Amino acid sequence: MTRLLRIFALLMAASMLFWIAGCGGEEEEEEDKGPAPNVASVSIANGAEVASNAAIAVTFSKKMKTVSITLNGTAVAATPDAANKVYSFTPGATYEGQSVTLAITGEDDFGQALDPAYAGINFTVKAQDTEAPTIVDSGCVPPNKATGVDPAGVTEMKIKFSESMGSALVTAKDPDFKSVDTLAGDTLTITFMQFSLSNETTYSLTLSGKDAAGNALTTTSYSFTTMAKE
Repeated sequence: MTRLLRIFALLMAASMLFWIAGCGGEEEEEEDKGPAPNVASVSIANGAEVASNAAIAVTFSKKMKTVSITLNGTAVAATPDAANKVYSFTPGATYEGQSVTLAITGEDDFGQALDPAYAGINFTVKAQDTEAPTIVDSGCVPPNKATGVDPAGVTEMKIKFSESMGSALVTAKDPDFKSVDTLAGDTLTITFMQFSLSNETTYSLTLSGKDAAGNALTTTSYSFTTMAKE
C-alpha cells in the first residue's frame, strides 16, 4: 500500500510539473508578442509640399504583417523593405495640385493594430521633380573649396544639398578617416571618430546620392584646405 501511495504521489507531482510548464509556455508566448506596433516616423512633415514622384517613407516600430496607406481615403501601393518595417510610396500625378490627408492602418504578425492609432497628416502634392540636386558650396561646413581653414575648429563636416535627399553617401575620402555619417533632410553630417584635422592639408570627399524623386546628385565632390602652421 505504501508503495502504491508513493507511485501515486510521484504521478501527481509529474502532472503538476507538466501543468506549470504548460502555463509558463502560454505566458512566454504572450510575452513574445511584444508591444503593439506604432508609426515611428513619416519622412515628410505635416503641411509639407511633396513632388508627385517623390518617395514618402513610413517607418513602423516593428515588423508588420498588413499595412494600408491611403490618400484622401484611396489606397496607394506601398513597397516594404526586407524587414517589413519601412513602407515607401509616391503620391502620383493624380494628386498634383491637391491637398491630401495621409492615413495609415496595419497589424503586426500577432494581429495587434497600431497603438496609438495613427492620427494622419496633411500635405500638398506639387508637380513632378525632375531637377537634379547639387552641393550648396556656401552652406557646407567648412564651405566647399574653402582655404585657410583652422583645423582646431573643425570636429565634423556638414555637406549641404540644394534639396532634401532620399540618400547620400560618402564613397571616398582623401586622406581616409573613420566617421559616422548621418543624413537629415538636405544635410549630411560627417562626425569624426578618434580623428582630428592637420594643418596644410586638403581634405576631399566624393559623394553619391539621390533626392526623394530619384534624381541623382550632379556635383559629387567636396573639399577644403586647412591653414598653415603658425
